[in-house]
Amino acid sequence: MSHPPLDLPGRQGLPERWAGRASFAILETGCAAGANFLTTWQAWNDDPQRPQRLHYFCIDAAPPCRDELARQHQPPTDLSAQLCTAWPSSVSGFHRLHFASGRVSLTLVIGDTRTVMPRIEGRFDAFILDGLSLAEQSSAALRDDLLWLAADTQAAQVPKPQPHRVAVIGAGIAGVSCAERLAQRGWEVTLFERRDGPAAETSGNRQAVMLPVLSVDETRLARLNRVAYLYVLRQLAALAAAGNPVTWDNCGVFQIARHADHARKQQTIVANQQLPAEFVQYLDAAAASRLAGTTVSDGGWWFPQAGWLSPLSLCQALLAAAGANLNFRPATEVTALAPSAQGWQLLGSDGQALWDGSTVILANAHGLRTLEQSAHLPLRCFRGQVSHLPATGRPETSAAPLRGSEPILRAWGGNPPESAALPRCVVCREGYIAPPHDGYAGLGATFQRSHDTDLHVADHQSNLARLAGMLPELSDRYDATQLTGRVGLRPVSPDKLPMVGALPLASCEPRPAAHVEWPRWPGLFVASGYGARGFVWAPLMAELLASQICGEPLPIEAELAAAVDPARFTWKGTL
Repeated sequence: MSHPPLDLPGRQGLPERWAGRASFAILETGCAAGANFLTTWQAWNDDPQRPQRLHYFCIDAAPPCRDELARQHQPPTDLSAQLCTAWPSSVSGFHRLHFASGRVSLTLVIGDTRTVMPRIEGRFDAFILDGLSLAEQSSAALRDDLLWLAADTQAAQVPKPQPHRVAVIGAGIAGVSCAERLAQRGWEVTLFERRDGPAAETSGNRQAVMLPVLSVDETRLARLNRVAYLYVLRQLAALAAAGNPVTWDNCGVFQIARHADHARKQQTIVANQQLPAEFVQYLDAAAASRLAGTTVSDGGWWFPQAGWLSPLSLCQALLAAAGANLNFRPATEVTALAPSAQGWQLLGSDGQALWDGSTVILANAHGLRTLEQSAHLPLRCFRGQVSHLPATGRPETSAAPLRGSEPILRAWGGNPPESAALPRCVVCREGYIAPPHDGYAGLGATFQRSHDTDLHVADHQSNLARLAGMLPELSDRYDATQLTGRVGLRPVSPDKLPMVGALPLASCEPRPAAHVEWPRWPGLFVASGYGARGFVWAPLMAELLASQICGEPLPIEAELAAAVDPARFTWKGTL
């Protein structure tokens, strides 16, 4: 379909008003199949004086599904085809979509306008009230919300560092994600990693499982994790389209009910929350067994879009996407931060300066506790051991075992079964098993408060016990004494939510009435506490932090941004 010249309701004075701006933000009520957004995007494309970044928020209680959207944009234009490809599942919450190499963002907010308007945090330059009646448009509450969104609501909450230059400490998934998001915004990013390469510690497992969290009472964790999960699925597709593919498989994830009461709760959530079938379904054990290709113990949730990814390949793809704006410095340990005329100086083990600038992101997991400025954060260390289950046995074309196959044969007691019956999809309960990748299937994981990185047979046995509770046909296939595996140390917050935002001071007087008022270290930010769900949390949390640093509208609800604010523990007096 063709789009008319830009003439948005309310005579916004565009495109003249955005000329030469670093960014411009528009909020629309009523989606109208994205027509106004597409018109604005086309005008942005055509205007040589366009702002560097365009943020477009659209609120709609019942936006069309992807198929309906595609039908409404026939014949499709290049822009409408991109919009249809990125369109999210009809799940309530904030869904940020990126276009034009990240310079154009559409945040689709699925929910009632009167409910979600107060949850939006950011400053907007123009408003389009298409989806509201005249009575609603003239309401006092709406006018108050619009006045709030037209003011700079973030000024008192987030320190505003000098833009365009940042150091990120830690090249696990948290740090690499932050580096990529700011590099995409044109920042000069220096990424420090004490190991020889990215994803060398907790982010270095062979497989990471991606699935959302659902709950009956719509907890903050469930709401945030749900949109984070959908965000990472879009990111994987975008990286592939940009020529930076990730090794991953959306084979689906089947989450088995823990017991009969839990099964009833799972069915209730699917029915009452009216979640689309492409997002989640409830299946009985027989249907799940057909999907998995092996006997599954009980019924449960089926997430058809979920699956597993290779953590290292995602980190590598993000580094490549960051492009020339990224300076990666592996094998370089930052041991201290010192104030400087520029803001902060990063010091190495020899006391020499490694970098000097105004903005620093601390994404170095447990290393946060070794730096004076962040040592007060209540991060806890939880050990997680993954067991590697061999996927193949004796080679079919050789009389002698191939070199390297002996550990596989020993894991099966020397005699591989006729069929390993490993699942075709991810199966989880109180642990998980992923389909084979490069000869091994990942089975995990333990969760113990410990700094121990050694492999333990007892933990292999614990993982195999979880396997027996999920896939009974595999219960006696493996010898725990012969298995290989890997241990990662997860940084976990007391409430199991991430810690993302401006770094708070350890204490202050007088004590603020709310955590958003707590004083912060100027130019210091933190991204940590992702626990066992780092590869679901990290991409959206990086977008959140980049939006905070750049003073842009946030990609999640204000309440959820507050829920991950690292100052929340300082405010509550839990440090």
